Amino acid sequence: MGYATSTSNAAATVTFRNTKLGVHPALTVATFSSRGPSATSPGLLKPNVMAPGLNILAAWPPQLGNSAGQRFSIISGTSMATPHVSGVAALIKSVHPDWSPAAIKSAIMTTADVVDNAGGYFLDERRERAGAYATGAGHVNPRRAADPGMVYDLGVLDYAAYICALLNDRALATIVRNTSLSCAMLPKKTEAQLNYPTITVPLSSTKSFTVNRTVTSVGPAESTYAVQVDMPDSLLTVRVSPEKLVFSKVGEKRMFSVTVGSARGQDVVECSLKWVSAKHVVRSPIVAVVGLDGALTMSGNHN
Repeated sequence: MGYATSTSNAAATVTFRNTKLGVHPALTVATFSSRGPSATSPGLLKPNVMAPGLNILAAWPPQLGNSAGQRFSIISGTSMATPHVSGVAALIKSVHPDWSPAAIKSAIMTTADVVDNAGGYFLDERRERAGAYATGAGHVNPRRAADPGMVYDLGVLDYAAYICALLNDRALATIVRNTSLSCAMLPKKTEAQLNYPTITVPLSSTKSFTVNRTVTSVGPAESTYAVQVDMPDSLLTVRVSPEKLVFSKVGEKRMFSVTVGSARGQDVVECSLKWVSAKHVVRSPIVAVVGLDGALTMSGNHN
């Protein structure tokens, strides 16, 4: 408005060149997209996933607009990414009404896209490769999320034990709001042993670190998954036991362990763990970070 009133000869032109389709590469991580790690809980990979959040055409009732009669606006950021993921969660819940919030979250994370539409790594605003602290588990894929094959499930007691290890009894009473629970009656369960769809471990040149995970079959009644680890050459050693998971019915659970070996010369090393069946690929990022030993001492086994 200031420009328009600054001179009697003011003029401006806006040219709309239509929506561009088939742009490569896409998607990229916006500069304002929140990055990890979490200051409160560095042993859990954050963000969880990416979702559309840049220049989304949004609508609301006219009386809530910025000016009289305004009905549409371009909005960017978590204000748009959040409703996208919430909508995906609602769709999954409609297909699987008996699934827990943790199972839905796992389905979204383990089926996320990890490459752009050109088949390459996601890039950031500087056109450089975006790491796990920018992308999380990847870009949400609603179609695959509705049929993940396996999920990493969690219940109230799991989260309560985690809250106790992280923030103690006072936080438990505030967050869980269950007077029958106390930290004294729960095991300590911090980041590494929480049955989360991602794995974050301390990086060391002298020690290895082991975590355990439990998966629940939600795919075909009879299914077999073989392990596959994708990692940078010579930077990490990752051992998974067992190397095969066999299910005979839906709802069956299987436990496995992941041992991440020593590495040198890096502050952060990323790789991924995949469980592959004839129909599904269940992917979990693995992030090894220097300096996490103190945060994870209580939650994993040092070898």
